[in-house]
Amino acid sequence: MAKKTIAQSVSERTEMAAGSPPEHAEQITRRQDADSLEVRSTSRRIKTVEDLLKHIEADMTKFVVVESQAQKWEVATCGKDGVPTVTELHRVFVRLKPVAPPAVCAAVASMLDGAAKQLAGKRVKRHKKPREDGVWQVVVVADCHFGKYCWAESTGEQDYDLAIANRLVRDASDELIACGDSVYRPTRRSIVFVGDLFHYDSPAGATTAGTMLDRDGRLQKMISVGSDCLLGIVARSAETCQTDVSIVNGNHDETLTWAFARIIKERFRNDGRVKVYDKKTSRQYLSHGVNLIGIAHGHKAKKRLPQIMAIEAAEEWGRSTCREIHTGHFHSQAAEWQRPIETLDSVVVRTSPALCPSDDWHSQNGFIGARQCMETFFYRREGGLAGMFVAGP
Repeated sequence: MAKKTIAQSVSERTEMAAGSPPEHAEQITRRQDADSLEVRSTSRRIKTVEDLLKHIEADMTKFVVVESQAQKWEVATCGKDGVPTVTELHRVFVRLKPVAPPAVCAAVASMLDGAAKQLAGKRVKRHKKPREDGVWQVVVVADCHFGKYCWAESTGEQDYDLAIANRLVRDASDELIACGDSVYRPTRRSIVFVGDLFHYDSPAGATTAGTMLDRDGRLQKMISVGSDCLLGIVARSAETCQTDVSIVNGNHDETLTWAFARIIKERFRNDGRVKVYDKKTSRQYLSHGVNLIGIAHGHKAKKRLPQIMAIEAAEEWGRSTCREIHTGHFHSQAAEWQRPIETLDSVVVRTSPALCPSDDWHSQNGFIGARQCMETFFYRREGGLAGMFVAGP
């Protein structure tokens, strides 16, 4: 008989044991859908869940029992000679599900552990020590949504896919870095990634919370194209200025955010021109002179971010006179309850725009017309915003 496995292609099947009396016939019924396999048996010899798993040759390294039941009863019958016979029967049920695959973050971390030496490359010396009075440039990379798919004919705006995202993000970031080098000549540059760099967070095309999305390309392709483009921003910055990198997660890509954080840390491990802050919190803080900058995606605690900053960065708060927070998430959708720039408790809270256009869902719900662009800000060490640039398609 052919070997029986869990991965049955038949959705439902019943086996009958040969030679059993009809009233005592052994029945084994299998029912499988996309998420689970259910097996039910009525038998004299299959008495326990373990017996049933052994009969179907279940590979328990790949599957887990999520529900099971075993029952027993007796049936009395009389033969031709009139002598009663008592038969013990057993009904066993088991439902199996595939073992959950390792988290994307864990898988990426595992791969990088084995490839760290090749990924890090040759050691590169840091730039000369910057002047104490130098200008600080902050490049805000928000809501790139690599993997997002927009069709202009159904949204009324622009097309968007992996190739377009790669071009827009690369060109905008190059322009902002070049503007800084030619106008302010900063002695320190911070690249802050404030979430939703990737559009979805699972092979099924769902966000971290499980919302299914229209998407362009497979997960592997999205990670490859997006990571290469985002790593390129840091590499381009490091050519002309001492650079540091901070990353916080968004609501679309919490798992992939931390996977990318590990990728970027390994990529620049031996590069003295780049410092990657190894923090895992959803809010982070940077300071330069009397400037204190907070970063968060902005999908949680938006109105309380200044008070939270005063608690989480109490020491830096006490030394600062200029305080700002950079967020994303809303793509600069103007509304009464959400403003692109507002002052809360003496802290300027900015909502960064996105380079991606509206997709079908945003278009149907009227979230349209936001400007597609990326922003950078310049701060003087002695305090205050010195200027900003905007780059877009």
